[in-house]
Amino acid sequence: MSRQTDSARLWKTDLPGIELFEAQLHRHRFGKHFHEAYTIGFNESGQGCCQHHGENHILGSGSFNLINPGDIHTGQVASTEGWGFRNIYIEFSQIDQLVAELDWPGQSIPYFKEPILEKSSLQPIFYGLFRCLTIPSSQLKQQSLLLELLSKLFQLNAENPFIVRPVKPESKAVAHVRTYLEAHYADNVSLDELAQLVNLSPYYLIRCFRQQVGCAPHQYQRHWRLIQAKRSLRNGGSLAAIATDHGFYDQSHLNRAFKKTYGVTPGQYQKGNSVQYGLG
Repeated sequence: MSRQTDSARLWKTDLPGIELFEAQLHRHRFGKHFHEAYTIGFNESGQGCCQHHGENHILGSGSFNLINPGDIHTGQVASTEGWGFRNIYIEFSQIDQLVAELDWPGQSIPYFKEPILEKSSLQPIFYGLFRCLTIPSSQLKQQSLLLELLSKLFQLNAENPFIVRPVKPESKAVAHVRTYLEAHYADNVSLDELAQLVNLSPYYLIRCFRQQVGCAPHQYQRHWRLIQAKRSLRNGGSLAAIATDHGFYDQSHLNRAFKKTYGVTPGQYQKGNSVQYGLG
């Protein structure tokens, strides 16, 4: 009978100070250790267990494990089917900047109060961030999803819970950002760039924009790219060139986004000069 093998991967991302880890383990055991980074882990399959601050914890499928920098902990498989999980590591040196971008009300650095969090509503946000840090993605999207995940986690599980300030009408600021995104739809715009443009904190700007427009700035930019690419497709030309000219990483990137929005591929739209709307 063949023994199942362990697999693991650890790599840096395009965002400074952030690494990703994914593993499917059957035998490996992590001895006592600590990280210099915040660990945001999601347990995907099977079951693991760990010792944290002298207490034993079960890491069940669908749970998050949250470890502060310097916390001594262990980790090992706790089920016959193995243990599959993904981690996002955020270096301590990056937290000061991220806390400022979140409008953290106090001067103290936030710390997670519990190592295990059961919150299924956070799974889509975690997967969205992990995926966009893995594949070519705009820094606007990466930065926005990172702040969104941290905000939710700190609201739910910080020693001093994070309370977001109420959103006020910021019509002029939102209109300015909207115009800027339309003019720079093909550029790799950063969230800090937009925030400085209107003198608002990054996370507050995201919330104001979403409230008034109905989507986040990175989603608005992506759709404006699609609108402009769609116009270009009517005039013919290379699909690959249209993709890169309009801010997409390659033709496949355009294909996926276009079909998800319009229900047909760019090639089908270009060939038929029409598109069927109303698709779910």
